[in-house]
Amino acid sequence: MVLGGARIISGMLTSEIREKYLRFFESKGHLRLPSFSLIPEDDPSLLFTVAGMAPLKPFFLGEKPVFPEYPGEHRRVVSAQKCLRIGDIENVGRTARHNTFFEMLGNFSFGDYFKLEAITWAWEFMTGEAWLGLSPRRLYVTVYDDDDEAYAIWRDQVGVPEEQISRWGEDENFWPASAVSQGPNGPCGPCSEIFYDRGPSFGGTDENGPNAGSGDRFVEVWNLVFTQFNRSGPIPGVGQLSLLPQKNIDTGLGLYRLAAVLQDVPDLYDTDTFKPLIDRVAERSGQAYRGPSSVSHRVIADHSRAVVAALADGVDFSNTGRGYVVRRLLRRAVRHGHLLGLRGPFMSELAGLVAETLGGAFPKMQANLSVVKNAILREEERFSQTLELGIRRLARLIKPMRPGEILPGDEAFRLYDTYGFPLELTLEICNEHRIRVDAEGFESALAEQQLRARAASNFGQGAIFTRTTEALKALFERQGTTVFTGYAALEADSVVQLILLDEQALDSVPPGSEAEVVLDRTPFYAEGGGQVGDQGRLEWPRGRAVVLGTYRSPQGLIVHRVRIEEGSLEPSQPVRAVVDECRRRATERNHTATHLLHAALRVVLGTHVRQAGSLVAPEHMRFDFSHDGSMSTEEIGKVERLVNRWIQADFPVGWTLKPIAEAKAEAATALFGEKYGEIVRVVSVEGDLPTGGDPAVVHSKELCGGCHLRRTGEIGLFTIVSEASVSSGVRRVEVLTGEAAVRHHRELLERSYALSRLLGAPLEGLVERVDRLIAELREKERETTSLKHALAQAQLGSKTSSEPHMAGGVRYLAVELNGLDASALRQAADELLERHKEVDLVAVGSGDALTIKIRDAEKRDLAAGLIMKQLARLSGGRGGGRAGLAQGGGFDVSKALILLEQVLGELGT
Repeated sequence: MVLGGARIISGMLTSEIREKYLRFFESKGHLRLPSFSLIPEDDPSLLFTVAGMAPLKPFFLGEKPVFPEYPGEHRRVVSAQKCLRIGDIENVGRTARHNTFFEMLGNFSFGDYFKLEAITWAWEFMTGEAWLGLSPRRLYVTVYDDDDEAYAIWRDQVGVPEEQISRWGEDENFWPASAVSQGPNGPCGPCSEIFYDRGPSFGGTDENGPNAGSGDRFVEVWNLVFTQFNRSGPIPGVGQLSLLPQKNIDTGLGLYRLAAVLQDVPDLYDTDTFKPLIDRVAERSGQAYRGPSSVSHRVIADHSRAVVAALADGVDFSNTGRGYVVRRLLRRAVRHGHLLGLRGPFMSELAGLVAETLGGAFPKMQANLSVVKNAILREEERFSQTLELGIRRLARLIKPMRPGEILPGDEAFRLYDTYGFPLELTLEICNEHRIRVDAEGFESALAEQQLRARAASNFGQGAIFTRTTEALKALFERQGTTVFTGYAALEADSVVQLILLDEQALDSVPPGSEAEVVLDRTPFYAEGGGQVGDQGRLEWPRGRAVVLGTYRSPQGLIVHRVRIEEGSLEPSQPVRAVVDECRRRATERNHTATHLLHAALRVVLGTHVRQAGSLVAPEHMRFDFSHDGSMSTEEIGKVERLVNRWIQADFPVGWTLKPIAEAKAEAATALFGEKYGEIVRVVSVEGDLPTGGDPAVVHSKELCGGCHLRRTGEIGLFTIVSEASVSSGVRRVEVLTGEAAVRHHRELLERSYALSRLLGAPLEGLVERVDRLIAELREKERETTSLKHALAQAQLGSKTSSEPHMAGGVRYLAVELNGLDASALRQAADELLERHKEVDLVAVGSGDALTIKIRDAEKRDLAAGLIMKQLARLSGGRGGGRAGLAQGGGFDVSKALILLEQVLGELGT
């Protein structure tokens, strides 16, 4: 049998094993659940989903097991859960036991069946002829030391011989809470493991059972956890064990380990979902796979699966959190590709193979494949130059070093700061040569650099700190959160609860002063969810205050920043709170338009689009969203037309309060990173129009606490004024609505009229007129370029006697010319390299412009862009470039050419 180039020696495909397991437990009354996302939902304790049980933790603690897609309660469920663990990244590829991305088959009981059923069903599935048909003589089990009940079930009910059962202590057979969270407290309990004996060719054995065997002979394939305790207490990990409200079952069967057993292959890297990737790597690199010794093949195969799975679920490459982990995995894989001789992007090619082998089980991999491949390709290209230069530099540093020596921290930092080489790769490469790295020295150098950066920056002077005022805490404990009345009305009769100035509670505040005021109830919307806070006024019989802004404290109190204009304000003072209606309505127009824009982007660009941030203000709206590549003019036009059609249709805008599970079951969009309570507000716009060339159905349903219009027609006009990149994989559009959009169009029309008058052409002929002018200008530029080239040739004639210099092992020539632009400088650099065959690098400057060119840059440890960066740091200016060519401006060229010797010396040491 062949799949993607992988030969199955015997047994079942991984997909067949997965399906058999799910069908078996469905036959035992279990609800089959699809895999949850790798991004944990409402669980800040986890970076990724690490086990099948992780998304189900609330049900183990006694919450009713309700799954909105399926009516009623379900106390027995089964799933094939995709998981990502990162605790042992360094061991992945070096052993057959470690993976980052893997699948955990699990059957779960929430207060329903317990040990007897879990044990007997596991045995039936493993040994039953209709299921896996494994020999009972090759299965061994372990139990917790004190778990006599489980021991008796295995021996007396199932019939496992005593010599195939062993007891183990807490380290081996008590499942801790930390297995599915970042803390040691939570649901836990004793466990019983099932091992498969692969035979003496895989290692030795002894009388103490599978956990004491040597080699890979005994493979743990299934862990049955009897989750009946909750660990809690002030000291993590040593707190009291108390019984949970119910007894639960949590099992985990490693699909890929089991596949290796059933396919009779040495380890999981030879199974049908890994082998196609390894074969492709071997084919691309020309380096044959030789099993356990081929660490790089295995690293690439594992990490490619993890990267694709994470990106398909919505993770983006970044420098923090989940995105940083995925970036680290990709870079580690690219580095191992480099060890195999692979040059240029290859991980994006493997992404399609990952989707082919796993997409049947996890449809997002196929649905988001195009987005995933583009993101990987960009990241690979960005990292390639960094990798080449960093590896060469590090190799030169460690070449004279002996095992056990320490690479100085400042050198590791220099690799990071100058070359962009990650510390993790430095650590890994040094470890392979048994060289240690001074990590503390690295951190110290990093801290010094950050301190210098802050000192040289204007930022950081107005830092905003989370309010922890004791008075706010005390008020919250007395009255709870502020009552918000601003959805239904823009005015409210309120009572002042607290007045603050510089975090101190005041008895009164006089005219002309600014302070912060908390009311018992308010129509003012507090800044949040991208929407700015309301402004307006407070009125009382002998006074008035302007509300300058509104925000929410960590406790949930709405705080009004005010300036007293008349009278004095005191606690317990009744006031009339009045929101600025014009400002609020303009904000509502933009907020409702945000929801329509989100829906239209998903129609035009695809369902991979998700909101990544927004700003909803009265004057304009900004919307960030996930998407690879810029939007075309045609796509922008389609989105704009679609939103305006929905506006003209005057669809109703509705909202309702619902349990969060019910809202998500209805496919309401939740914003990633936002925290929601049990009851959420769902804002929806739904309607249909007769088609007119564009899709006319709107289906917008989002969890949103912001303020909205009653009907889409109130928006008036919708105009996209710009579209640009924010970061890798994230785009931003700026939008105007209503009167602001009308003014924008009027301004554009007036500018067009002005151009028409200046150019002496009618509006309809402006483009043709400008095209002719551009053509004439380009012809003049060609003439100028030719003259500048002749000028350069004339000046270079007098420089032929210039002597090359040597610094950092590089032979270079530094020349200053007059009257040349960037294009002429590039030509001059080429000319100098052609004339001086003995020179490796030339630097040519004119005015404040500088060009650096390196001969055969791909064979050297230096890059022109890196040299330009260092010169700019020392002498002022700016610039950048590739390995072979860099250009910059704003330089003191004479100073920069003198400093070139110093820079080359530093980079060459």
